[in-house]
Amino acid sequence: MAFFRAALALAAALAVAFAQADERLRIDVDDANPPFMYADHDRAAGVYPALLRAVFADMGVPMEVQPRPWLRALAELDAGSAGVAGIYKNAERLRRYDYSEVLFVERVNAYVRAGGRRVDGPADLAGRRVGVIRGWSYGDAFDALRRTGAVTVEEVSSDGQNFAKLDAGRLDAVLAIAEAAEPLLRRHASLRFAGTVTENPTYLAFGKGAHRLGLIARFNASLARLRAAGRVRQIVGEQLARD
Repeated sequence: MAFFRAALALAAALAVAFAQADERLRIDVDDANPPFMYADHDRAAGVYPALLRAVFADMGVPMEVQPRPWLRALAELDAGSAGVAGIYKNAERLRRYDYSEVLFVERVNAYVRAGGRRVDGPADLAGRRVGVIRGWSYGDAFDALRRTGAVTVEEVSSDGQNFAKLDAGRLDAVLAIAEAAEPLLRRHASLRFAGTVTENPTYLAFGKGAHRLGLIARFNASLARLRAAGRVRQIVGEQLARD
């Protein structure tokens, strides 16, 4: 009987241990948005994973960064099973998610073939076929044009696919983050920068039902501490130089 009770106690302890292990904090990032966030084999790499690891190490909070297709990341954010980093704000998302302070400001540019028209803002894309990343928001102004059909949007899973389509004449313009576009422009000599469409701050976000406001406050404090020490600038510089 004593052996039986001991076995039950051990089984219960193991069950608790496995449950606790399964409850570790998970944060998703896009698996195909270099140099900011991408999958390096099974590991999340890039600017945002590096920033997350540094900030959570400063907080003393264990967590796991997971590379995911962006739509899956958003689904897990909505389900409350993970946070998401590198996400933009828009009016609809603010109703559903709690956000950290700004991680980084991404400059979204338009790119065209040589001789293509300049783009000075979202309105200049009206009437064009524009390549975007599936599941992304490019700010309220562009999203509004998209909803009304003023812009014809074609979605793919990576910037590389969009630049190839643009080079082949299948698109009129592509939207991409400046740092992500630089290596692609070197591969597609016929493509040109056409103008900056918007500047989008990025954040760490959790679904409101996850009740992570306390964690976000601690994250913000550690992020501010690392930023004041110059560590955030150093991490971003190292990651952009690497990629």
